[in-house]
Amino acid sequence: MAQTEATVSKSEEGRTILPGETNPITIPVVVNESEPSSGATASSEVKEAGGSGVDESLATTPAASVNVVLSQPKTTEELIAARALKRAARKSAIREKAEGHKRTGDILFEANKYKAAYPHYLEAIQLWGSNPTYFISLAGAYRKLQWYEEAAHAATRALTLDPKNSEARYVRGVARMEQRLLKPARLDFETVLEHDLSHLRARAALTEVSHFIATSGQLGTHELGPNPIEELVKDVDFGFPHYEQDALEIASVSDSSDCNHVGNGVQCRFYNHEGCARGTACLFSHAPDEKSVRDELGRNVCIYHLLDSCKFGASKCIYSHSKEALPKSGWWTSPEQIAKVKSVIEVAEQKAREQRHLESERWKAHIKALKAAGKQPKSAGVKSAEKKGGEEKDAGKQEVEGGNAKEVSAADTGIEKKVEGEKITSGKESVQKKKPEGQKRKPQAGKRKKSFAAAAPAKAAGVPVAPTDSPEAESKSATVADPATTTPGFTDYQLNVPPADVKPLVQDAPVALSY
Repeated sequence: MAQTEATVSKSEEGRTILPGETNPITIPVVVNESEPSSGATASSEVKEAGGSGVDESLATTPAASVNVVLSQPKTTEELIAARALKRAARKSAIREKAEGHKRTGDILFEANKYKAAYPHYLEAIQLWGSNPTYFISLAGAYRKLQWYEEAAHAATRALTLDPKNSEARYVRGVARMEQRLLKPARLDFETVLEHDLSHLRARAALTEVSHFIATSGQLGTHELGPNPIEELVKDVDFGFPHYEQDALEIASVSDSSDCNHVGNGVQCRFYNHEGCARGTACLFSHAPDEKSVRDELGRNVCIYHLLDSCKFGASKCIYSHSKEALPKSGWWTSPEQIAKVKSVIEVAEQKAREQRHLESERWKAHIKALKAAGKQPKSAGVKSAEKKGGEEKDAGKQEVEGGNAKEVSAADTGIEKKVEGEKITSGKESVQKKKPEGQKRKPQAGKRKKSFAAAAPAKAAGVPVAPTDSPEAESKSATVADPATTTPGFTDYQLNVPPADVKPLVQDAPVALSY
């Protein structure tokens, strides 16, 4: 196989490189060229022989040329710009969907279908929660449904996003007036007219609520005492949020699949460093948490690294330690804010340590009380039945093989002794293991059953039977049993034996019944 070197293309020369575009690099590549065919060989032989009728272009194969353009790696700024474009497109689509729900709710509201309208306003708020007009529309629907408490709450949410919105403050004043919160309602109407004198509905509502306040302190010709509720709520700031306050800024959290991928709650180290190849199939979390800050590339940056107190370092920490993609405005850009955040975290950690210590002391006191009462705590490490039985068996072997003096004396005198769940009997050096809990005891054909079998015919014959609580009584009763009817595997209790003083009933004899 012959090899030829590819030619370098000049098509890229003279082209203007756009801002932010990297200069492509064109490199030559060596490709394999196939051997000339038999037809080309024959034509070359004809040419060498002096034949003039053969085309030279058919006799030779042109060299193959391939241009490979390698682009340089993208910088952090380029990656941030590309991600920003994607987020802007996604945000635009979400807001269009929210506006669709808002329009549907307005159509239903105009048709006096308030119960069908307010769910669409809620859907719009879920999609675009920083738009105050959605909360104002929701408050209006609640007001028509006579849900005045919910209406006042929705209007307050709209005012936190836009404190200078007169319509939201007016709707809240009307909802408060319907709740008989007259003085807070008057405060809202006065604030609206202070900055918007042309608001005629607020002026009419202020006149009405002022009349209610003037007449609520008397009943006919009698003056009423002070309202106890006003004394309880005298420290409540009903004017919040005030007209001069700044609007609440809601941080825009990414709604991408990675931001919503919680997994098992443990941060994915690969995602925060080089990038996770599994995506949403990863078992670990890609979402931000309370110990990290989300940068503009979607990575979670260690908050302790920003405070210069991370004890793991960049190589072991599961969070990112790169500050390149962090937003330009944030608490991490100000030394005063960094010190403030650090003090807050230290206080929170100190409280957490105190709570853990308190719980540990409570648990120790609980264990101590259980031991004092003679009860075994559940988490005291109770050994399983099999493990405990194995240890008892090993202890029994050591005692049997060691020639213990106590064991020998027990064998000579016939006295039974129990040693840690083992039983040593006279004449036999048998070790009986303690049965695990939960297992039923298997029935055995022993001396006790034989004694019952022997006692049955004795009772039938009127012979007194000695109690079988002692081994001596069991051995005596065993001698009375009939060996023909009692076998080691079967016990005949002879339940149908009639008493001796009862005569058997003759079947042929007539029975006379007295009526």
